[in-house]
Amino acid sequence: MNSNLLKRIASAVVLLPLLILIIFKAPFFLIKILVLIVAILSLREWNELFSLPKSYLWCSILLYFGLFWQNFPLNLFLFFIFLIFSFSFQLFRFQAEVFVRQFFPFFFGLTYIYFSLSSLIEIISDFSREHLFYLLMTVFANDTGAYFAGKILGKTPFFVKISPRKTWEGFGGGLGLSFLVGYLVNLKFSLFDVKTYFLVTFLVALSGTFGDLLESAVKRSVGRKDSGALIPGHGGLLDRIDSLLLAGPIGYLILKILS
Repeated sequence: MNSNLLKRIASAVVLLPLLILIIFKAPFFLIKILVLIVAILSLREWNELFSLPKSYLWCSILLYFGLFWQNFPLNLFLFFIFLIFSFSFQLFRFQAEVFVRQFFPFFFGLTYIYFSLSSLIEIISDFSREHLFYLLMTVFANDTGAYFAGKILGKTPFFVKISPRKTWEGFGGGLGLSFLVGYLVNLKFSLFDVKTYFLVTFLVALSGTFGDLLESAVKRSVGRKDSGALIPGHGGLLDRIDSLLLAGPIGYLILKILS
């Protein structure tokens, strides 16, 4: 067993029980603070991927502190005010290269990370902690199943230009473990009927896979293997939550539609 795998297992053993404890026992305001911290750390890694100026990060942190304590539609209003304000500087000193290499990736990352992680808070607000637990376990099971199935059985490349190590066998293993873990969680909390469970699990796992591929495409475009080195065995925080960044809002949207 290689050292990277051992680190990955050790990280999961420590972080998973802590995550479960936070989901079910932590006060709601503490969860919002933790999500805010995750958002700031993720945005920091994103900015480092694109070598963006530090001023971009500090402006984003100030915006996040405002956004995470507001509800829709005020947070959306604040977000667009920030967009207009930040873009106004581009109007007076527009440079195509700066816009492509700095402003566009900055604003995409700012938007993607905020709306993805804020959707986790909305799931607790509009539904329940059990629904959030179901979503997280489904996504993490998909990641874990894909990793081990790919290691053991992987032969057929899966979008090789984006991520050479991902395989169709890994994709199938991830989906299979998602259904198993989702079934056990649903059995415990009785969140969905059988048909709904299959639909929700499939769409969440699939969107998680696309989220993983999206971050892989970003890292490949800037010539990086990992977004950081925060979590042993996983790389950066973005490397750990990349699937969740797309699965979170998709899962929330599915729950809203079903409700």
